[in-house]
Amino acid sequence: MSAVLRYRGPATTWTDALPVGNGLLGAMCHGGALVDRLGINDGSAWSGTVATEHVDPLDPQTVRAALAESRAAIAEERFDDAADALRRVQHRHTQAYMPFVDLLVTTTPGGDGLVQDHERTLDLATATATTSFVLDGQPVHTATWASWPHRVLVHELVFPESGVGVVDLTLETLLHAPLDGAAGAVLGDAALLVRLPSDVWPPHDGDVPDPVRWDGPALEGAAVLRVVDGHGRPIAGASAPASASDPGRARGSWPATPLGQDAASPVAQHEPRSAQQVHASVRVPARGTVRVVLGTATTARGAGREPSGTAADAAATALGTVDAAIATGIDRVRDAQRTDHAALFDRFTLTLPEGDHAGVMTDERLARVAAEGIATDPGFAALLVAYGRYLLICSSRPGGLPATLQGIWNAALRPPWSANYTTNVNLEMAYWPAEVTALPETAEPLVALVQAVARSGEQTAARLYDAPGWVAHHNTDAWGYTQPIGEGQHDPAYAFWPTGALWLLDPLVAHADHGADDAFVRDVLLPLVSGALAFVDAWLVTGDDGLRHTVPSTSPENHFVTATGAPGSVDTDAAMDLALIGMTVSAYRRLSARVGQTPDPRFVALADALPPIEPGADGAVPEWRSDRGHAEPGHRHVSSLVGVYPGTTPLDGPMAAAVTRTLDARGDDSTGWSLAWKLALRARLGDTAAIGRLLPLVFRTMDGVDDEGQRGGLYRNLFAAHPPFQIDGNLGFVAAVAEMLVQSHRGRLDLLPAVPAAFAHGSVRGLVARPGIDVDVTWGAVDEDGAELLHADLRARTPRALGDHVVRHRGREVLARLTAVGVRVPVVFPAV
Repeated sequence: MSAVLRYRGPATTWTDALPVGNGLLGAMCHGGALVDRLGINDGSAWSGTVATEHVDPLDPQTVRAALAESRAAIAEERFDDAADALRRVQHRHTQAYMPFVDLLVTTTPGGDGLVQDHERTLDLATATATTSFVLDGQPVHTATWASWPHRVLVHELVFPESGVGVVDLTLETLLHAPLDGAAGAVLGDAALLVRLPSDVWPPHDGDVPDPVRWDGPALEGAAVLRVVDGHGRPIAGASAPASASDPGRARGSWPATPLGQDAASPVAQHEPRSAQQVHASVRVPARGTVRVVLGTATTARGAGREPSGTAADAAATALGTVDAAIATGIDRVRDAQRTDHAALFDRFTLTLPEGDHAGVMTDERLARVAAEGIATDPGFAALLVAYGRYLLICSSRPGGLPATLQGIWNAALRPPWSANYTTNVNLEMAYWPAEVTALPETAEPLVALVQAVARSGEQTAARLYDAPGWVAHHNTDAWGYTQPIGEGQHDPAYAFWPTGALWLLDPLVAHADHGADDAFVRDVLLPLVSGALAFVDAWLVTGDDGLRHTVPSTSPENHFVTATGAPGSVDTDAAMDLALIGMTVSAYRRLSARVGQTPDPRFVALADALPPIEPGADGAVPEWRSDRGHAEPGHRHVSSLVGVYPGTTPLDGPMAAAVTRTLDARGDDSTGWSLAWKLALRARLGDTAAIGRLLPLVFRTMDGVDDEGQRGGLYRNLFAAHPPFQIDGNLGFVAAVAEMLVQSHRGRLDLLPAVPAAFAHGSVRGLVARPGIDVDVTWGAVDEDGAELLHADLRARTPRALGDHVVRHRGREVLARLTAVGVRVPVVFPAV
């Protein structure tokens, strides 16, 4: 498989640009010829601070009275009153992930400026975005890559040795100057010192006064660059651009009044940037090799930690990083970057037959697949899987924060849904492929964030609910926000969901189940699980039936039909709540036994004290136990099925039929991430016919489609559309395909359980099954009995994976014995 994206000409929208990143900083590479733009993000750059959550605190007595009112109203089926009461439990909003700086590369040619043969590429295997073109008859090449080992971004331009003019390298930002005036410092060849907003309202809250505020506690940061030649030496003739009206500005100083777009005006991802931006520039000859080495830093100190330091401190850190990379030698930095990336990217490979796409650009190939079907070019699905893994590697590495709704990339001061961490599915889905496609390191930032959320959630549980343990709701951010959002105005379906902590734990449980060591289970995971269950134990209400119930209970973003025909969002025992509690208790028992701890009997008893999840009157899994009608039958969330995937509920007999009925009633079409979830669920069911219906919806082109509504598809750079872009659609697709190929949630390995006909003849290498087994599989034709198994190997990744393992394919089972870590063992089924 060729893991390269190719395009003609420059990007014309943000979702045409090509992403690179190292988990700490990212760049969207637009690939222009005479004018190029790299939209650079620092992964720690968020609005606000830890203190922002404590603005306008909720009164605990008001919260507790509102909860009591809501419970009483639910008991009397006064659902509007129940929802109104819960609005008094709503705090403000999470903070937003921010843009940082742009690097504008402007070439002023010495000739006519004729550009020909302009092409852009993104090589997933080397994590490199390139541009090539002919300028006035002379070849020009650029390459952009980000190094995790050395924490820098490098943008390399290669011009003819004879030269073609001059290049202006300009840093621009929408952010403000530091309050202490430190921005005038001369650092590197160009630098910007910045102050981020103190508070940003989500754009879905509509027009509000001063939605982007700068007058409270906030992060500061800096971007610094140096320009060197191909040997790492300063470039002779480098200077401030002749057009700079203020030579101080060229080195990063600021006007008395900060420039940039008006804070009340959101910046759309697809709109051109304002010309009114603070900037710092350097000019160099467009001759030979020009390397721009850029570093960023902020005063952030990790998830849930108060910032420390100043913009000047951040600038010194960024400059030190840049200078260290140059001292190492950029060629050596490049070698280290390629080795580091390959160590992750090369662990897993999906190979499927490729159609005839020689000379076809990626956007043209997408359009062809959208028109003719993925069966004409299955290799394009393998490319999308490789791309999803690439995006996770770029967005989430140790030392950074987890992938946001947009990964590590963002161009807007008020990005869609604040580009935050939406915990009712999107954040968890982003990490579904981490374990099964051999990227466990990418989960480390998520673990750190969940620990931060737990610290904050302990305060919220005690203050608002008078409960032990920790709680989380619909959304969080880099600061570990845990209160119900909504400003007192939102429908509780989008704001009140006190079981969010349980789903946050699920990717961490998967991390443990796929090979993490016992120290992680004992010292990190079990304390988090115990704390979450302690809150649940206090939250549940014992009913007249002797069972324990979760009330008030929402099913995220969904609604039922009340007796009056109106939509309602608050009731008792949402299936998602019940499933998550059951999943967490099961993990608690299993993991406690694994490390020799005695589980708390209070928590163990929770699962048996809950009402069962059973098929409803229509044969489907009810969204709430009361089994009321659906206000939105085709809703994008399939929350009632969380226990099926990513949970491990056995699908035998009536439950399999109920899950199928639920998905059939919900319909196929939806957002990009919803399509991915449905694909994974259909894979668990072994429903290859439904997978065949869903795949064409994934591979639709978003060309000419508005960024509204519920229609998934792919933008030209293969970002998945909600719309707009949400990275969980990309990452959920990777996990869903993995689930079609190997399943290990039943205590055995099921090979090729749900391979669709479009994926006939292929292989996968490096897929990871529980409890930490590398699986390589090759298959042939697909018929009504499934895919023909041609070859399979297993390899234990850790000592926990040693021993006998049941392997199943097409109803037949064999026992595979793994006796040594790292040794491949072939799986052999007796001839029929």
